[in-house]
Amino acid sequence: MVTVSRGEVYPRTWLYNGRERKAYQFSLTVVEDGVLRRVRGQAPTKAEALADMDSKREELLKPKQVAAPAPLTLGQAFERLLALKARKKTLRQFESIAKHLKAALGAETPVAEITAERISEYKARRLAEGLSPAGVNRPLELLRHLLRQARRWKLITEVPEIDRERESQGRLRWLTPEDAVRLLDACRKRSATLADLAEFTMLTGLRRGEALGLEWERVDRSRGVIRLEKTKTDTRREVPLCGPADAVMARRATPDATGLVFGCSRWPAFRYAWDQAVKEAKLDDFRFHDLRHTAASWLVQRGRSLKEVQEFLGHKNITMTMRYSHLSPEHLRVAVSVLDNILPAAPIAQAQDGHKNSLPQHASIVPAREVRVLAR
Repeated sequence: MVTVSRGEVYPRTWLYNGRERKAYQFSLTVVEDGVLRRVRGQAPTKAEALADMDSKREELLKPKQVAAPAPLTLGQAFERLLALKARKKTLRQFESIAKHLKAALGAETPVAEITAERISEYKARRLAEGLSPAGVNRPLELLRHLLRQARRWKLITEVPEIDRERESQGRLRWLTPEDAVRLLDACRKRSATLADLAEFTMLTGLRRGEALGLEWERVDRSRGVIRLEKTKTDTRREVPLCGPADAVMARRATPDATGLVFGCSRWPAFRYAWDQAVKEAKLDDFRFHDLRHTAASWLVQRGRSLKEVQEFLGHKNITMTMRYSHLSPEHLRVAVSVLDNILPAAPIAQAQDGHKNSLPQHASIVPAREVRVLAR
């Protein structure tokens, strides 16, 4: 904010080469952003000095024309966003999706021109290519995140609506104990380490990266737990070991064991042997991650609560764990049993002639609608 005083005009006299000179000088006091300064000027006559002072005051009070910054392009916005995601484990995935979106929508397109109509046209093209709902939704989710961030940066005033495709509940493949035995036998024919890795994973529910990255210093057999420092959710957790899982650790342990429990943290070292073992065990559409589903499914089928399974798997919320709820309908039966005695016992049905129905105590009560039919 700028404030300017009314100013003053006063005569000024001085000597120049021995001759007296006269003029009129004006002075204005200016305060801009809390900083005080003086602006002076001079004219031969008082009228000219007054005119110059008024002109200068109008100039100082006139708002400064600030050049509007060039609009941020989609490519520049993604560079700015990805810089904020530099420490994310999913950075490479974000970069890949961002590259695709820049090619599809134009890297030089201003962010303000990414409208709902333009997004709908992009989505229609993706659907026409025959992509799955998940394949359509993942880029849309990153784009929506970018636009929300752009609103925080004051680049746009509102985020256009983005309609996601409806996705299925998610893939859930698990093994029966018989399937598991066949798979482990097939793994042992190819690699004892692979067999130990698969058995340990199906008994602990670890993610593949968590199992491959497990180090001996994180194994505490005296307490019967392993400590995971690096997880998908970036939270440390302890996983208890059942007897067979501890037996795997016992097989692999040596007096001076250090480093990785399973010798290598790279999955490609095991991939070929795994694929061949799955094929020999005659398991269709089975992935290594499904061993984690197997652990959770076995727990639910044996009566453990979904809350316990959530903590065991390390899910941040129970939404992901609910996919296993259909494997344990018993928990709903237990829940609904609290309603058994909420109402008083219904009286024995009576016939239309007003006499009590003389049913023996061991007989079952006939529904009222059927009683009316029989009374006829």
